[in-house]
Amino acid sequence: MSKALQAVLIVPGILLFVLLFAMFPAVLQGSQGAALQFHWGDGFAGIRHYFAGFSSGSSFRYLSGKTELSFWAQIGASFSISGFYTVVGGLAGLTGGVLLGVYFAVSRARWMKRVLELTGILPDFVIVILLQFLVVYVASETGMVVFKVASASSDDPAFALPLISTILIPANYMVRNVALQMNNAFTEDYINFAKARGLGKTYIVFFHALPNVLPFIKADLHKFMGILFGNLFIFEYLYNLNGVTLFVFSNAFAYKGYQYGLVVNGLLALLALYAAVYALLRAVVYGWEKVIVR
Repeated sequence: MSKALQAVLIVPGILLFVLLFAMFPAVLQGSQGAALQFHWGDGFAGIRHYFAGFSSGSSFRYLSGKTELSFWAQIGASFSISGFYTVVGGLAGLTGGVLLGVYFAVSRARWMKRVLELTGILPDFVIVILLQFLVVYVASETGMVVFKVASASSDDPAFALPLISTILIPANYMVRNVALQMNNAFTEDYINFAKARGLGKTYIVFFHALPNVLPFIKADLHKFMGILFGNLFIFEYLYNLNGVTLFVFSNAFAYKGYQYGLVVNGLLALLALYAAVYALLRAVVYGWEKVIVR
């Protein structure tokens, strides 16, 4: 299959996946004491009603409790919250991860590498809870609240601690990946040749080894983005941030039942955000290539 055909098919393929994925809560149903049953008719009925609601606009209205609201009127604030944390977390996590990965590759501080390996095996929600516990512990011992552990309301949001969490977890992956690829690059013949020419260590690292690691970084951007976006719901739930994922999950089930259209629209908003952040990070890596690749 040609690349042009793949590019043409990818958008309807993603849309079809979203439509099918969003209908599973309507398909899988079960009553108390009974096994789950598949109700495919309800799922496909949701798809039909979603497209039928385009003309009347009902596909872009949802219930919050018993109040009917416009999806377009509400999604902007949630999109901006998720967008801020994913953009800043992505840029800072990628840049810091690459720089720290280079440092760990050339550093002999093995204890720092052990700490990195330890944090790498901790589940993401555990890291968030540990950060919150640390803030509470410091406050109880010193009386000083360093950071807010969660948002009390939209008018008084937590800021620093969610941002640290958003940066820390994807950056941890990038540090380990870059350090591994840098160590592999240092074993290549062109590095030994550069050393034999008497080139400085810093020059060799940034203008010989790192340019050959950048393709691996670019290839791993989707994994990096998967970690960043995969943890978005955990961040927003534990820190009470009204981003896109919390907005969708908190309103997916109204008193009238499952809101298929809201879930589809929310997933499409997340995909749009994913595409925007991915394009930004690809542009950053492209800029690095222009600067350091000789």
